[in-house]
Amino acid sequence: MSFLLLRPQGKCVKSALALNNANIATVACGLIDTQLDSQAIELLPAKIAALDKPPSATIHVIVTSTVAAEQCIKLKNTWPEKIVFFAVGNSSADILRKAAFDVITPIEARTEGLLALPQLNQISDKKIIIMKGYGGRELLVDTLKKRGALVDEWEVYKRVKIAKPESTQDWQQEQIRCIIATSGEVIQAAFEHFENAWLQTRDWIVVSKRTAEIAEKMGVNHIHVSRDASDKAIIQCAQLYLTRARHSTEL
Repeated sequence: MSFLLLRPQGKCVKSALALNNANIATVACGLIDTQLDSQAIELLPAKIAALDKPPSATIHVIVTSTVAAEQCIKLKNTWPEKIVFFAVGNSSADILRKAAFDVITPIEARTEGLLALPQLNQISDKKIIIMKGYGGRELLVDTLKKRGALVDEWEVYKRVKIAKPESTQDWQQEQIRCIIATSGEVIQAAFEHFENAWLQTRDWIVVSKRTAEIAEKMGVNHIHVSRDASDKAIIQCAQLYLTRARHSTEL
């Protein structure tokens, strides 16, 4: 075994399969899971109805995850006409497009890529809804506010730690050369669940500069940054990591 993939439970099996199919020996462990906030979900129809009262200019809705995208399409017929949807990643965008929503996505599937979109630059006094989980996305919120946007965060789910995490297969610490983590919450959960000294001696692949900074604060020294959290990007980063590792042993 070479890699330990840490990401929310719902995506572990699919991502581990993609990595192994690419000949990257991987075991996945879901340390956290998604829990919908039923009270927040119940309030969504009223919040959406209020968006068009009185009728206003175009409203931007940023969808930060597949969980948030699924809540959007459940209320498909309630959204006013003057809505422009943005999705951080392709998985979220695909969910929205299958429901016939028009969606704008960045080339770089993370917050930084989203903020680079021209549609989100001249946004003074524009209404922007961010569909997200509790906490996180501080860079997105703060930057949009600095650009003059009227930002409203619709937090519809929580990330919760799993009491007894299960892995996709049995593994031992000595089998793992590199740990892949797809969010800051996952990194923090790892340091609460596994032996910290062991985590600090592994190489890591993370998915953004911000997650790299979190890993560094935890004492990780060898960090590689994937271009985003998609399976494709993680596979490419893992392949590059393995290529570099082979070259270093041949020298």
